[in-house]
Amino acid sequence: MSDQPLGLSRSELEYELRWMMRKAPRDPARMNDFFGEVMVTLFEKNNARIAKDLAERERSDLPDPS
Repeated sequence: MSDQPLGLSRSELEYELRWMMRKAPRDPARMNDFFGEVMVTLFEKNNARIAKDLAERERSDLPDPS
C-alpha cells in the first residue's frame, strides 16, 4: 500500500475555503446555511480527490501489460 496521503492537502483545503469565503453573506441569519454549504462542498471536493487517488493507486498496482 502506498504511503502517499489521500485527498486534498491542508493547503488545498485552505485555498478552497478562502475561495468560498469571499461569497460569505453579510446577513448573520444566513451564516448557518452558508457554513453548511461550505462544509458540504469541501467534503465533496475531498471525497472526489480521494476517489481519484484510489483509482490511480489501483491502476498502478496492475501488472505492466507489455
